[in-house]
Amino acid sequence: MKTNQEHIASHPHKNKSEKGNALIYVLIAIGLFAALSFTLSRQTSTGSGEQIDTDRQQLYATQMISTASQLKSAIDQMLFSGSSIADLNFTLPGDTNFETGSHIHKVYHPLGGGITPPQLASYAIDQTDTDPVAGWYMGSFNNIDWTESAGNDVILVAYQIPETMCGLINEKITGSTTIPALVSASLREVFIDGSIYSGANSELTTSTSGDICEECNNMASLCVSNPSGSMYAFYTVVADQ
Repeated sequence: MKTNQEHIASHPHKNKSEKGNALIYVLIAIGLFAALSFTLSRQTSTGSGEQIDTDRQQLYATQMISTASQLKSAIDQMLFSGSSIADLNFTLPGDTNFETGSHIHKVYHPLGGGITPPQLASYAIDQTDTDPVAGWYMGSFNNIDWTESAGNDVILVAYQIPETMCGLINEKITGSTTIPALVSASLREVFIDGSIYSGANSELTTSTSGDICEECNNMASLCVSNPSGSMYAFYTVVADQ
């Protein structure tokens, strides 16, 4: 009878072949595992990126509504303290007359309203026109049809924001992502002081069919588009008279 050692010695090629086959199977398994891990990693990364982007848009939509609310509160405080809408001065820091004259009615001055001019984050901008550029704008230059008098109201607008973000803002305000379009007039003509760009203002008519924005009637805040649906703006009536 052969010993174990003799038995092994009599089949040297078979053992080498079996070891070689086993090694190949191990390498194949490692390769398949690596490929599967890479695929899952790509899928997870893509899914996470999409979720992060959606979450970021939801968060910034909320922040934009909050910004409008905070600025309204600051203007309300100025009005409660004795300023009138006609008194309010919207000269920005860095402008020529920012440090001249009385500061008490200056919205952005530390000795007046003390408001820090808000800025749009890069991912909250969808700019298709530079007259004026995308951003936050506030002023008293126009009348909103549904307010009590024909005097100029104070309007705040986030101008040239993404369509998706506009819809999310409306969902939080109205429960629907529907974005009303102005029937006529441009967004800047209705919501931005005409002294800032090359143009003139149009009052926001809302009361009857065919007006500039019937859906804006009695809406203190709403996101709307231009007539062609290619540009979006979130407005807030900060103070009315």
